[in-house]
Formats: sequence, C-alpha cells, structure tokens
Amino acid sequence: MRVHLSVHVGSLVDPALGAHAIVNASNPHVGLGSGVSGAIREACGGHSFQEEVRGAWEAEFDEPLQPGDCLVTSAGTATAFRWVLHVPAVDYKVRDPETGGSSGPTRVRACAASAVMEALTLASELRSDTDSPFVLGMPLLGAGHGGLGEVASIRAIMQALASVDADAAPSGILEVRFAVLEERVAALVMSAVEAR
Repeated sequence: MRVHLSVHVGSLVDPALGAHAIVNASNPHVGLGSGVSGAIREACGGHSFQEEVRGAWEAEFDEPLQPGDCLVTSAGTATAFRWVLHVPAVDYKVRDPETGGSSGPTRVRACAASAVMEALTLASELRSDTDSPFVLGMPLLGAGHGGLGEVASIRAIMQALASVDADAAPSGILEVRFAVLEERVAALVMSAVEAR
C-alpha cells in the first residue's frame, strides 16, 4: 500500500498532529456530541460549526449517513487543520448486527475506507501545491462511545486500509496519522502497523 501510517499521542485536534484533515467519528445525523465529536466541535467554533455541518449534510445527503458515506466540511474556525471528514462510525438508534452495540467492524471498515478515499481526493487536488504528503488525522473509529474497543477498531481500520486501492495515487501522497491519548494504545497501533 502506498499510504504511510504513523501514530501521534495526543488529541486529534492538537496542532502538533500536523494534519491537513481529520476524521470525525460521527453518527448518521452528524450531531457533534461528546468524545471525539465534541472536541472537534469545540476546536472548530462550537455551535456555529455544528450549524455549518448540518447545512452541508442537508445540502449533500439530506438523509442519515450510511457506512461508506463521508461528508467533507471545512474546519470552521480551527487553524490546525483545513477539513473535517465526517463518517457515521456509530449509530445510537440502530443496533449493529455484528455486535449489538452502536458500532461494529463492518461499519468501521466502511467508514475508514470512505475517509481515506476522500483524503486521497483532497491530497490529489493539493498535490501541485506541495511535495509533502497529505496528513489525515484518524481516531480509533467506534472504539470509545461505539463500544467496539481499541483492538477491534484497529483491526477493522487496518483491514480497510489494506482494501483501499491507493495504487492509483502517487506513492507518498497520503499519510494516515492515528491520534490516540495513551502510550499503551499507541503501542497497539504501532504493532498493527508493523504487522501489515
């Protein structure tokens, strides 16, 4: 695969992540509640960013996001990154058929793949401006409020990355940088990265 993977210990909205875009582990109605979504909402302008996201969702989808959908918005007032890629990693209204919870491996694989494909599109558009890779900040989708857990989330995301046909993109165009809050979790991610 031509997508480079790395890990950052710190917040997804931390400027030290060095991301061009970040992934929001959203819900089908793009409500920016708590956890990762709440941190993104606050970093991007609070209530006004939520209104921007809702408006973009209504204009582009106007129905609940499905696994495999990805809504791309600006980053509002945030200056650490330019875009937010919203994927429905959790669904609190419909139980996941694999886990019975609000997220599952198939949902996470579809969400990770759609976010990476959107990032490749953005990276290709920016390619003329820079020789540096486009950095996509990725949380562990579904691991927290989704109840999937860290190991299952990492496994599903790695499977998605393996399935994405990045061969059409020039080598070095995209780096997926996982943002985790603990060294222990960073070690889990790095173990999976090294095993791929």
